[in-house]
Amino acid sequence: MSAFTCRLQKNSDGIKSSKSKNKRNNKMDAVYLAENERLPLQQKIREFLTGSDDEIVLHGLTNLHRKFLHQYAARLGLKSRSYGKKDDRQMHIRKCRRLIFLGDAHALGLSPTTREVLLSLVPAVQSQFIANQTLVQSVGCQQQRQLRGEALSLSLGPHMVPPRPQRIPSELLRDKQELPIHHFQNEIHQILAHHNVFIINGETGSGKTTQVPQYILSEATRRNRPCRIIVTQPRRVAAVSVANRVAEERGEVLGETVGYQIRMESRVCKTTNLIYTTSGCFLRSIMADVSDLFRKVSHLIIDEIHERDKNTDFTLISVKEQLKLNKDLRVILMSATMDIHLLSKYFDDCPVLNVPGQSFNVKTYHLEDILFYTGYRTDLMDKYLRSMDDIQLQNLPPNESILNNTNPDRLDDEALQQIFDLLIEQCCTLGNNRQNEVYEMFDQMQYYIESEGMSVNVGHSVTGITPLMAACKCNMPEYVRSLILRQANVSIRDRDGYEAIDYARLHSDSMCLQILTSSCNNVRLIRQQHELSQQDRDKHRLLGAYQQQFNDDNDVDHDLILSLLEGLYRSSHPGAIMVFLPGYNDIVHQKDLIQSTLPGGTYIICILHGQMDSKDQCKALQTHSVRKIILSTNIGQTSITIPDLAYIIDSGKVKMNTFDSITESSQLQLVWISQADACQRAGRAGRTQNGICYRLYSKVKYQFMSQFSIPEFMRIPLTEICLYAKILEPQSAVQNYLARALNPPSALSVQNALRKLKILGVLNNDESVTELGRHLVDIPLDVQLGKCLMYGVFLKCFDPILTICAYHSVKDPFVLPGDRSLQGQVSFLRKSFAGESFSDHMGILSLYKNYVAARNSPRKVKEFCAKYYLSQASMEMFCAIRRQIGELMKQKFPLGPGSRIHNTNWLMIQLCLVSGFYPNVAVIDRTNAKLICGAEKQLVLQRTSALNPPGKKHLREFIQQLPHDWIVFFEKSRIANTCSINMNTVVPPLLIALQCGHECDIDEDVSEENSDDDNNSDFSVWVNPGNENDNLSNNCDPAQRQLIKSLASVHIDSSGEERKAIMSLDNWIKFELSITDAKLLQLMRTALRDQFQIFLYSGQNTTNSNAAFYVQKLLNSLRPMDYVKKANEYLY
Repeated sequence: MSAFTCRLQKNSDGIKSSKSKNKRNNKMDAVYLAENERLPLQQKIREFLTGSDDEIVLHGLTNLHRKFLHQYAARLGLKSRSYGKKDDRQMHIRKCRRLIFLGDAHALGLSPTTREVLLSLVPAVQSQFIANQTLVQSVGCQQQRQLRGEALSLSLGPHMVPPRPQRIPSELLRDKQELPIHHFQNEIHQILAHHNVFIINGETGSGKTTQVPQYILSEATRRNRPCRIIVTQPRRVAAVSVANRVAEERGEVLGETVGYQIRMESRVCKTTNLIYTTSGCFLRSIMADVSDLFRKVSHLIIDEIHERDKNTDFTLISVKEQLKLNKDLRVILMSATMDIHLLSKYFDDCPVLNVPGQSFNVKTYHLEDILFYTGYRTDLMDKYLRSMDDIQLQNLPPNESILNNTNPDRLDDEALQQIFDLLIEQCCTLGNNRQNEVYEMFDQMQYYIESEGMSVNVGHSVTGITPLMAACKCNMPEYVRSLILRQANVSIRDRDGYEAIDYARLHSDSMCLQILTSSCNNVRLIRQQHELSQQDRDKHRLLGAYQQQFNDDNDVDHDLILSLLEGLYRSSHPGAIMVFLPGYNDIVHQKDLIQSTLPGGTYIICILHGQMDSKDQCKALQTHSVRKIILSTNIGQTSITIPDLAYIIDSGKVKMNTFDSITESSQLQLVWISQADACQRAGRAGRTQNGICYRLYSKVKYQFMSQFSIPEFMRIPLTEICLYAKILEPQSAVQNYLARALNPPSALSVQNALRKLKILGVLNNDESVTELGRHLVDIPLDVQLGKCLMYGVFLKCFDPILTICAYHSVKDPFVLPGDRSLQGQVSFLRKSFAGESFSDHMGILSLYKNYVAARNSPRKVKEFCAKYYLSQASMEMFCAIRRQIGELMKQKFPLGPGSRIHNTNWLMIQLCLVSGFYPNVAVIDRTNAKLICGAEKQLVLQRTSALNPPGKKHLREFIQQLPHDWIVFFEKSRIANTCSINMNTVVPPLLIALQCGHECDIDEDVSEENSDDDNNSDFSVWVNPGNENDNLSNNCDPAQRQLIKSLASVHIDSSGEERKAIMSLDNWIKFELSITDAKLLQLMRTALRDQFQIFLYSGQNTTNSNAAFYVQKLLNSLRPMDYVKKANEYLY
């Protein structure tokens, strides 16, 4: 309250209150809706987004509501359109749909050299088909031993009795005893004795993470019982730091009784009793051998379960099954903020132990309080406040009878009353059956109300039914809304005591009920306002004025934050200030405002962001002689405790990454946080002292926030999860398996994930796992990256592909500059690694090569990272993951010198990228200067892409420089209506034709002039088709045999014009080319596919196969281009 007092003093001294410096928020075309109208509409759209329906139709909306929803839908990447006229107008909102094909058929012409090479390879391919068949028969369907380097069960022996801890220092012992969890030690033992699963609902700081496992160890030692405890954490940092802390508290060396296992790092021995690990690492252990793992574990503790990451939610399905099979297993679920009832019900109403936290008191102020106490104003707010009294008089009923009157009006004109009674009776009798007649009757009632002065609240002389009740009974939302706007009293009751809202519940759809509910809320609000103090009425007036001029759904009010910071800065009360902002741009903008307003040298700004330098995090933890202002994303919500933090300014926003399984694109959305997140943010100020939290959203908004965050299961691609489900239960349908989750994903998301796995060749059409799928489960990478890596081994360019895949599996090592003016320079430096290769992936190889060269000297590597704005920690993680995956692949395959002979062949590397990243391909429409990809008819290149060169603002300016029309990319993301592709590489169309698509069809009937006259033929392609008795007929697949035979029937006339064909890949990508070229490419595709299958089954490198030789010879026939030559030279 002291900070507010400071601001009031400033205003009382005659200083003009704050005026908005940021005018960009006050957009003239923004639609203003009061919160009680806006929030229900937004909630309906959010429910539609998370549901399985493709389209939603909304009725009974006003023009203003429709305009607002059109804007809101566009922000969410939805398509919207309104149809109909006047009262029949309805709004359709639908999710984006995938297009059937990628534009028109694209011309693909092979050079004479390339065609000659293909023809020369046909006899070799024919022989290879026979060899392939023999090899398939010899290897059969044998499965390779599965190697998973992170599997806990591989490094553990039987569980042992834990030793007694060493002598504990008195300070540590005192700290342990002061923790809130200490008082529940006996209760925990009692619950474990009688239940195999229970929940500890403990606030942050209660000590549950470090102490509960130790209580179990101590009890096992006392009773001389063997035990092994595994504790899962969402983040690796927490797993390591907590393991170190527990080992210190026991006076032991880490890695003996207490240890940890995370990706690329393990401090565990065969007799370790307590292991902290990440949820991802534990899931991979389940995938290795779920039965063996749980045989070696007596207690499983899943910590921070409220974060609802995908690995934890998937693990819960297996845990629930294991509890049925293993009666000795004990499971403890620990949470800080979660729907505990839902979790308890999931585990058959298991017991819940509530443990209080160690927090100090935190005073919370919402937006209306902040506006009232600080005196914050803008010019538009002042203008609105001056006219607000008139507006309220227009919106409120002419007298207070609406608040108390529950009886319908009666007409003095008996004749008119009789007519009205008849209309009401007919409407109620017909209901929904004869809509046209009902419309006419309501139009007549409206005529009497508008023209004859009849009261809108007239009731039937006997039943008391009003026009509003009749409209609800007939399910006519447009008339319900019209009557409400004419001040129809929603509180009137009929003869039986029913109100209009009761009629809506009984007879109408959700739209009528929503309108009535909103109106009833307005009436209740009017009643409340009559009962409020003058101060509360002033707060509501200020809130209304503020929301009229600022759309807090779309942006963050940086000026209001600055006003708060100014007051806190001048306050005599000490303490650091943390401002929660949604993203980097908001942080930099706020920093610029602070630096331009507050005197320099009197404060320090620290920035907490996942992609910014970790030095700022260290600065945030330190104490300083000046006021400390911390600008943070949600990373500051749970991961760190700042001792001197006293004030929180919560914007209420977060940038959440969601995935649209229909368009295969991720979307970074600015969304409101959940109530649980809001409580966690406020609690940051109460860790070590009393604090204050300023929330830049109203109390009403807080009530409409979702109670908990959306589980990751509901907003991520499910390809990896579906593969895991099929591996664990091969006989079960994936949809049925995932239906057992705590919050099952939508059926549509699962179906689209399965469809993609089939396209990638990971699942067969019957959902059984292919040999490729079995290999991919062993590799700790995304499914597409894993496939790309397998092709790197197959095509003998393993090292560069390993580098690219490792880079894509870690956080972006480039850090964001704290100074906005440096953004252009950082972008230029980043793109410089790619040179003129037209490839971000070449940039990755260049970055790695230069970093490794500088790594020999600590000074040089530090200078290198500083020069190019790189996080050295992230680069080291990149290198470590590359090393770990490389070692894992060496266990699977004999990666000798032969596996690297094409490391310097850029076209071969591109072919691996195409093989793995498909269906992530886009094509350039040079005529219209745009990119096309599936459902997206208008794409842009992400600004950090090397294909988006510095100084070029428009695609049209540099599109002509690109050597080919095809781009393969790693990810697609969306912000509102703009969809961009990132990590791009331009590739020749031949590579697309060779490796894209699970199915390849050739349509020969595309020529206008079809001639079957062989006498006009001067040239024919001859291939020995074999006969019924030769090896080809006996050993080849019928489709392969038919393909080779069909090459003998291709003719070219004397003019050199050959009939055309359409090659269709998955009925999506289409090429127009000659029939000969189409069949030759199809033959090569088949040969590569078969060779790859043999490689997967045999587990042997391709040293003795011809696949890589075929491809190399074919790629060498392409017209040499400067960018390829330069790329190959660099790879040397």
